Amino acid sequence: MATLPKVPVDTSVSDFLTNVYPKLSAEMAASNPSASELSGCTITMVISVNGESYSYMVKDGTTVEFKAGEIEKPMLKLKMTKDELDKMIKTENLDMILGMQNGLNKAKYNALNSLKGSFLAAVTDADGYVFNIDATLNNAEQPRSIFRMSAADSSALMRKDTNPVNLFMSGAMKIEGDMAFAMATQPLFS
Repeated sequence: MATLPKVPVDTSVSDFLTNVYPKLSAEMAASNPSASELSGCTITMVISVNGESYSYMVKDGTTVEFKAGEIEKPMLKLKMTKDELDKMIKTENLDMILGMQNGLNKAKYNALNSLKGSFLAAVTDADGYVFNIDATLNNAEQPRSIFRMSAADSSALMRKDTNPVNLFMSGAMKIEGDMAFAMATQPLFS
C-alpha cells in the first residue's frame, strides 16, 4: 500500500499547480526506491486547467523541474476544469493526479513513452459529483477509452491497494471504448 501525500483543503488551484504539486513530486521522486531504474530517462507531463498549462519533468527518476506553460510533446497531458480541480482539492480527491507521479519505475516509463491514445477518467465522488480527468498520451487522441469508477476505488488504485484488473473484474470499474488500449494502460496504474 502506497501512501500519497495530503494537500491542505484550503490550497488554491494556482498554488497547487505551481508550488504544492512540484514540491510533492520532488518529495516522491526523492523517496522512490525505483529511481535508479530511470537513470537517463526523462518523463514529461502537462496539466492543463481551463487552457492554462503547467509542465513537469522528472529527470533520471530523481530531479523534478516545473515551468508554467506548455512543453512540446509531453508524454502525458491531463486536462480538467479549474472548478473540478478546486473540488478535488477541497474534497481530498487528488489521488488520481498524485498517483501518476508516485512509484515511477521503468515499466511506467516504458508505458508513458510508447502508448499513444487517450482516456477519460470519470471519477464519482461520494456526493455524486463526477470529476473528469482527460488524459492524452504522446499527443494522440485515438484510440480512446473511458474509465468510470468511484473516488474510493480510484484512491485504492492509485495507492496500490488494488489493480485495474481487479477493479474491472469486480465491476467496480467500467470501461468504454477501445478495450485493447484500456488494457495497455495498466502499467500506468501498477
